[in-house]
Amino acid sequence: MGRSPVISSEIAIAASTAHVWDVITNPDYARILGNAFDKNAYLESDWELGSKVHFKYSTGGIVATGVVAKRVDRKLIQVDYNFDGMAYVEKFTLSGGDYGSNLQVFSGPHGQDFEAQKVVWKNWLQKVKELSEE
Repeated sequence: MGRSPVISSEIAIAASTAHVWDVITNPDYARILGNAFDKNAYLESDWELGSKVHFKYSTGGIVATGVVAKRVDRKLIQVDYNFDGMAYVEKFTLSGGDYGSNLQVFSGPHGQDFEAQKVVWKNWLQKVKELSEE
């Protein structure tokens, strides 16, 4: 069996890393960002190392639960999921400073939904950019 596709995507943001970090981790933005994935979807977490991350729908409860496996303030968050014995990872890396940031997302492995997930992650990155640059 071959390797499963992993998404790697990035975006430049005209905002400080501190502000971008706040947009990603602040619960006030969770539902806005979640809608980039799917209508009524959002992530719920305190984003501390070892904390649970719940992928939820406001209309139907928890769909998936991961754990913050790595966290470096204003630089990195890695969430590890286990889907019936299959490991899946989402990794967010942030670089830059006070005047601009670069946000990278790595996620996978993905199955047949790889192309659709590429679109979803690009939409999510664009929404982070919009909210951070407001």
